[in-house]
Amino acid sequence: MKNIIKLIGICALVSSASIMAAEGSYETIAMGDGVFSTIETANGSLMMGNVSGTAVITNGAGLFKTDMTNEWTCLIQATDQGSAKVIQANCTAYFPALKSSLFTELKRRTGNIGSENDGGDGLVQLTGGTGQLEGISGTCEYSIQYIGVTKSVTKQTCRYSN
Repeated sequence: MKNIIKLIGICALVSSASIMAAEGSYETIAMGDGVFSTIETANGSLMMGNVSGTAVITNGAGLFKTDMTNEWTCLIQATDQGSAKVIQANCTAYFPALKSSLFTELKRRTGNIGSENDGGDGLVQLTGGTGQLEGISGTCEYSIQYIGVTKSVTKQTCRYSN
């Protein structure tokens, strides 16, 4: 009887390990192209736009494997706050290998947007997803460089749990 109880305990421990949260990290490089419109308001300029592109994971562990790709789209808003430009974006990235989407929110207060040879550093919040990425959370540090007025290259270093 004691052996049966031990066996049940071991089985419960093994099955609970597979239910526990997956954790990992990954690095990506993404290329995007966007369309922006700007208006002047009583509080300064307001820029909004849509940017989309592709990304590849250059170093991955856990769910996100090295060489895994995704297609992404972001809606972006940039406002002037004093001498700083505050840039926020909400994005969706679809990972064909996972048949799942990742939802993110990006924020930065350095650099500019849509200016050739400009860019900046910011923070990404992983806010959820679909399929295998449902319930994911985490953060990424990112750096973006504009190649032209609308084209950009972004590098991200991320840590997550799911």
